[in-house]
Amino acid sequence: MQKKVVTVHPDNTVEEVIHVMIGKKTNGVVVLDEQNKVVGILSSWDMIKHIVPDYLEEDGHLASFEASDVFAKRVHAVRDDKISNFMTKKVKTVKEDCSLMVAITLLSEFHIRQLPVVDDEYVNRTDIKKAVEDVLKGKKTK
Repeated sequence: MQKKVVTVHPDNTVEEVIHVMIGKKTNGVVVLDEQNKVVGILSSWDMIKHIVPDYLEEDGHLASFEASDVFAKRVHAVRDDKISNFMTKKVKTVKEDCSLMVAITLLSEFHIRQLPVVDDEYVNRTDIKKAVEDVLKGKKTK
């Protein structure tokens, strides 16, 4: 598990969170409320989906006909949107004593990249790779 989790608040804006993600070199953040309870996850994928206009999600072929400045205009249009409006709210979590097999099954089943642990830690695919390596080296895993 990684103990240094990048967190943000649901009222943070697109612009604020983009700066955090770039500054912390991460593609995902855990969203915590005032009581430090996990209320969401926000990934760079969530940001991308929010920036793409709805009409292009419905018909992606239209993107090739867009003017070159549409991307910049769209980014400026959503820069002050609160992340609570589009973050993933149905967050899968596990308890600290959860087995590694349960954790990787959740990651696989729901195609997620981060799995918050109730004590603000999370398991990601890198952790799984390290666990696989440990097994291959004959080390015990949880």
